[in-house]
Amino acid sequence: MDGMAAGVGALLALAFGFVLYIWLPASMAAHRGRSSLGWVILTLIFSPFITIIALLVLGPTVEKTLARMQRK
Repeated sequence: MDGMAAGVGALLALAFGFVLYIWLPASMAAHRGRSSLGWVILTLIFSPFITIIALLVLGPTVEKTLARMQRK
């Protein structure tokens, strides 16, 4: 059973890493009208925490903001 528990733990760690390094920054960037691929690359170079904070600080692009304002 120890081998199976280690395998499950490794799989959970891999899933957490995928979410933190790829899915979260990509979805945040896409939601803000920014390049998902570019922000994932920045995440791999720097840190997911730095890129997430940067995305939060930068906010949506001007185009995304204008489009949202026109819908209202």
